[in-house]
Amino acid sequence: MRFTLIFLFLTIASLAKRQTIDNSKIRFDGFYQSIAQVGPIGNQDNDTAYYYLRFYSTGRVISVSSDGTANDLKRWFKLGKDNVSVGSFEIAGKKLYFSTTAKEGSVIYRGKIKNPYYLVLRAKSLINGHRGRNKYYFVAVPDLD
Repeated sequence: MRFTLIFLFLTIASLAKRQTIDNSKIRFDGFYQSIAQVGPIGNQDNDTAYYYLRFYSTGRVISVSSDGTANDLKRWFKLGKDNVSVGSFEIAGKKLYFSTTAKEGSVIYRGKIKNPYYLVLRAKSLINGHRGRNKYYFVAVPDLD
């Protein structure tokens, strides 16, 4: 009986520790910014925009595309704001899975966490069928709330 309880305790502790390690692979004190996307965006013929992701320690994630910098987004790129797609993420080893949904529809993401500062993700839009692959680099944002 005692052996079983010790084994059960160690198993649960190991699983809890593993979850903490997985969550530490993603940073929560800034945004992940894609490389520049140049082309027809919105009403502009040749504008430059970026895709941004923000992860929360609660397992939530938000996404948006913008021509602004990470510091420009600091005031409004938050959960609960308009024009922000919202979802939940899962980490399995170095693999990252999530989808985000806005009023227009959803986008599904899957890819790899190369390190806490660099992600490579494939995306599939359920809005227009577009598929793509992007590299995202972490940008620290001071005093982020």
